[in-house]
Amino acid sequence: MPVTAPNPFDETTPMDRPAPEGGNPFLDHEEDSKRESLGSDAKRRGTLEKIAGLSPFWKGTKGLLGVRGVPEKRRGRRKSEDVSLLSLGRKKDDEEGSGPGGGVKRLSFLWLGGSGGSGGNRSHRESMVEVVPERNEVVTREVEKPREPLSVLEILQLIQRRELRSADQHIIELEAECDVDLSPGSLRSPGRQAKDVTLLYEALMKEMWAVVEESLNNKGKHLKLNEVIGVIQQEDARVNLPGNRNMRAHWAGAVLRSVKQRLKSNLEGKMGSLPSQADRVKRIVVEDLTSVKNYLVCSYPRDFEVFHIYLSAYHQGVAEWLGAAAERDLDTNDIYFILDWNSNVYCRDILCRPEISPLINPYELGPLLTSDTRTLLEQQYVSIIQQRISHRLDEELKGEQDRWNQMRNEDLLSGFNGRVIQIMKPHIDRAPLISEGFGVMVSLCCLGCFSDFLCRFHKSIERFYLEQEALTERTEAVIYHVISIVNCCPPFREFACRMAELAKGDEVDLLNQAKGSLDRITVLATTVISDLILHEIKPFSKKLLGRRWLNNSDACDGIVSILGERTAALRKLSQGPYQATISELHRRILLELVRPLIQGKISCTASKTRRKVASKLREESKQLGQIFSRLESPQTILDQVMHRLTEILVLEDIPSIQMEVGMLVSDFPDFRKRHLSSLLDVRGLWDPSSRQQILGVLHDLEGADALPPCRGAPGFFSDIGITRDTRCINISLSRASQLGRRTLTRLTQRGRSVSSPTNVGLGNGDEDTQL
Repeated sequence: MPVTAPNPFDETTPMDRPAPEGGNPFLDHEEDSKRESLGSDAKRRGTLEKIAGLSPFWKGTKGLLGVRGVPEKRRGRRKSEDVSLLSLGRKKDDEEGSGPGGGVKRLSFLWLGGSGGSGGNRSHRESMVEVVPERNEVVTREVEKPREPLSVLEILQLIQRRELRSADQHIIELEAECDVDLSPGSLRSPGRQAKDVTLLYEALMKEMWAVVEESLNNKGKHLKLNEVIGVIQQEDARVNLPGNRNMRAHWAGAVLRSVKQRLKSNLEGKMGSLPSQADRVKRIVVEDLTSVKNYLVCSYPRDFEVFHIYLSAYHQGVAEWLGAAAERDLDTNDIYFILDWNSNVYCRDILCRPEISPLINPYELGPLLTSDTRTLLEQQYVSIIQQRISHRLDEELKGEQDRWNQMRNEDLLSGFNGRVIQIMKPHIDRAPLISEGFGVMVSLCCLGCFSDFLCRFHKSIERFYLEQEALTERTEAVIYHVISIVNCCPPFREFACRMAELAKGDEVDLLNQAKGSLDRITVLATTVISDLILHEIKPFSKKLLGRRWLNNSDACDGIVSILGERTAALRKLSQGPYQATISELHRRILLELVRPLIQGKISCTASKTRRKVASKLREESKQLGQIFSRLESPQTILDQVMHRLTEILVLEDIPSIQMEVGMLVSDFPDFRKRHLSSLLDVRGLWDPSSRQQILGVLHDLEGADALPPCRGAPGFFSDIGITRDTRCINISLSRASQLGRRTLTRLTQRGRSVSSPTNVGLGNGDEDTQL
């Protein structure tokens, strides 16, 4: 059998067996200076060119590794599939060599063709070994080798694969080459290469902003967002940035565009009212800002201020939507809705939400609408409601006039005042919620409309009362009609005052005009009610101080009975008109008792008659005072007038009478000399000196224009006229002799004793204070 040479790389063969010259040529020999270890700076390996000449690597003129003597051609740029196959082959080789003895097997071809460890073979192998630099040196040389830039198509492929940071780096290199090709000061265009740079930047930014838009819609962390951030930081780091290429500003613009597109896509093509659209906008903004806070804020560096950028974008988007809505043809409700959204809803329901409010300062954003747009909307709102309120008030007044002719006694609560107030109240209540200035504008508008309405209302009531004057047989029905009308005055007055307060006192004239109309309506109503009741008691008031009055109480009983019958109706009056009506009725009924006394309808010259008349007058005055006390009349001072007058009748000493006259004047400053002189005629006081002393109390008030404040009913005695005929001779008694005066006095007293009581006294304007 032939002897087989042992394989030096076999596992059973030790690698450190001694070589013919004392060692393995592939092992380290530190003692041999001619040999260098494999771990030193220079490695020894068999080159493929030398090994290619050995059997079995060479066959004929062509080896397995290539044609002998033919230089290797430069390999072109690998395709993507070649690179993948090469990677798979390397991975397989690494797996085979990673097992035990794998490294030895890869070197087993070096032993082929040898005679198994002879010295000649080792020398021959050493001749095939060349010195190779170490790996670190190879890596260094590869790095130092200039790298060729990618083509435009390859950079575009990087952009399409969204390897944006790498693509931007290659674009920067391509742009640098373009700048080098241009000589300094050259006026020629950059050429095709510069245009490619511009197009590549456009494609790059288009893909970047697509990633930005997707990051907002994904509601999560986008995988390619870091690429966008890297490009922005890479561009910001450039010193001499050519052109207008501020990537951070472009990024903010892309955020704004994506936000506007998102708002538009959620509103476009969806029909609905303005409030429904606003609800969708509110929901989108809150959800997106919450997503930005939870996800995007963590993805961006702090210096990007990403939440502030998105908040500003949404604020601008909502402002444009609201401004576009303000340009439509709107009614009052829509105008108010836009103003309220601008002033209240946006801040309350969006900016102050607990999810995002810690990151928001609402005062930095400002209002959604511009000042000009807001002013235009406010003026438009005021103009519309002014026309609408005036028209609706006229309709209500016309309907109320028609209802007056069909009113029944039980129809006191017509609801007219409530309907009138409700026309203006919603505008008054909600206008100040927008702004203080807007509340003033609306209040002035409503107050002006209301003031004009009250003037028309007063004229309508006057016409209605004139029509009812002839209907004396329907006294109760007319009283109820008047009560129903006058009861509207207190709510109207309160509402007018409230509008004046909201107007901040800018239009006092409008408030005074409204109050004046209400006062005239109240006075007219109290006059009508008093006239109707006095018309009913007129048959009884004629009997007061008459021939049979002193011994008969039918007159006073009839008056008290009629007042008792009308008490139920009078109680239906509101508080303000009720007090005014009861005061007027109290004054006028008491005048029916005092007027015949002052006008001298009765004469009581004897002291006994005077005491009897005074007692009767006090009794009837007390009965009237009691019924008005039950009616809660505010004019309690009127109960004192009869007491003062009867005291003047019955008192005998002059000082006491003077004191009573002074107290009467203090309560009723309109009590004049002619009233006192007529009262002295009734009691038969004709002594000139006594009359002069008593009338002297009123001397200072004769002809006085300014009277002291009246504690009683104003104009009580002013309504009592002196119309009696006189029996006195109209001569100047100061020039007559003393005897003539005495004679004339006796004749006058004798004539009065035989004359009728109704013809006693002085004529109007013929008062002689000398008597």
